[in-house]
Amino acid sequence: MSRFFGRKKKKAEGPKVDLNDVSKNMESRGGELDSKIKKIDKELAVIKAKIKKTRPKSNARRTLLNKTRQLLQRRKMYDKNRTHVYNQQYNVEQTKFAQENMKHTKQMVAAMKEAKNDLQTGIKETNLDEVEDLYDDMDELLEEQEEINEIMGRTYGVPEELDDDELLDELDTLEEEFEEEEQEEKEEVPDYLVSAAAAANDNVKVDSKEEEKTQKVKAEAKELA
Repeated sequence: MSRFFGRKKKKAEGPKVDLNDVSKNMESRGGELDSKIKKIDKELAVIKAKIKKTRPKSNARRTLLNKTRQLLQRRKMYDKNRTHVYNQQYNVEQTKFAQENMKHTKQMVAAMKEAKNDLQTGIKETNLDEVEDLYDDMDELLEEQEEINEIMGRTYGVPEELDDDELLDELDTLEEEFEEEEQEEKEEVPDYLVSAAAAANDNVKVDSKEEEKTQKVKAEAKELA
């Protein structure tokens, strides 16, 4: 059949249109229109100043008014085109944002699928019984280590537990031993050292009494004076 009717020719595919390029072109076109409108506004300001200086119904005034009319018509045309360009640019921006959101959504879905596959593979490769056995072994090892620490922390020669009565008895025994040692030290001191120390104490007492008498006499003398 293709010999008689021929084959359909494939339509030539044109270059793909990029929304970013379209948006930039529209933005550039809007900027050009803005520049033209600003230029007309400056010209109108100059003409307005000249009109104020001309006489009513003069040829110069009529010429300036005609030029003003043309500039205003051109300005309205530029302003209208600028509004259309900005509206189109707004639609393009919305489409571009929707396209970018769709790309991000596809990437997120693909990443989630890959993560799900990784999780499924990891769960299949993991034996729960082995995990439980591992934790049981770790618990036993930690308990044994704790027992070893308790054994290594013991103090030699000290009873592990003492009740309150036994503890007070030991304190009383120690106190008695201290008193006996002090008594023995006093008995070992020679008598002449003891008497010398006592005599020195007596002399200190006498000196202090004489000093008190002297201070008392001085105070009475001041009162009489």
